[in-house]
Amino acid sequence: MAVPDRKTFEAAASWYVRFQSQPPTAAERLAWQQWINGDPSHQAAWNQIEQLQRSLGALPPDFTRRALSATQQRRQVLKWMLVLGGAGYMGWNVQQHSHVGADYRTSMGERRRIELADGTRVDLNTSTAIDVMYDGHQRLIRLREGEILIHTGKLGGQTPFYVDTRQGRIQALGTRFTVRQLPNTTRVGVLEDRVSVSPGDQPDHGRLLVAGESADFDRQNVGPNHDYSGSQSAWVDGQLIVLDARLGEVIDELSRYRPGVLQCDLAAARLRVSGTFRLDSTDAVLGNLQATLPIQVRYFTRYWVSVTRSG
Repeated sequence: MAVPDRKTFEAAASWYVRFQSQPPTAAERLAWQQWINGDPSHQAAWNQIEQLQRSLGALPPDFTRRALSATQQRRQVLKWMLVLGGAGYMGWNVQQHSHVGADYRTSMGERRRIELADGTRVDLNTSTAIDVMYDGHQRLIRLREGEILIHTGKLGGQTPFYVDTRQGRIQALGTRFTVRQLPNTTRVGVLEDRVSVSPGDQPDHGRLLVAGESADFDRQNVGPNHDYSGSQSAWVDGQLIVLDARLGEVIDELSRYRPGVLQCDLAAARLRVSGTFRLDSTDAVLGNLQATLPIQVRYFTRYWVSVTRSG
């Protein structure tokens, strides 16, 4: 098997970055194919690129979109891919996003329900990791990454129930609620009863949320309240339910459940969409969206999909 050198891998990464920035023209695809066919090491280098694409879901969700939003930032992505192409990838991945050691975890696209000793039910969404610490003084769940829905159990008596995230603490007050770890904030939504939210650095800036309310908070403050309905936790049943949502938001949600890159250009992102979509059949969802909206879905590889507006 041909082994690509750094120069060849850099050329493959350059093709990748170029195609990621905008859909390739017919001439560009022909030039790319001619390059692939020019030497066995070229194909080997491209195969390595595709292997990296299968792991892109472990990156921060907005990293790729942010990095590819401007031409002058493309060099950053190229440098990043060259690092990942060498020994640096595994170390970066394990250090930043490994769930190794978590008490319970799910992989991308997986959902799981567990029941704890006090009868508490915890649903774990895609790419989620939690630790559970119960003792005589508290019942504590630490959310490392991802999203959970908690239905607190009755066997805990008066022992307080908490969820800790990177931004602070949520206390359950006999309730059913969701917690999602976002890059810089925590999002809490209440389905039943109440929860108390306390920012880590300013616990006196906390707030009580009741059923039908949600809010994001960071380590300093709790943001404004928003309406929260059961449809927003439909992921528990493997569904995404939206009403007059931006297509860009729908694509962002779908990308949480499939590995690789799922892009949406700005023109398509502004389209509005309503419906109920299956999270375990994202390819079928994309096909249905293409059939009902003025968009084109292009598969450059299984792990590299671009959604653009047509017409």
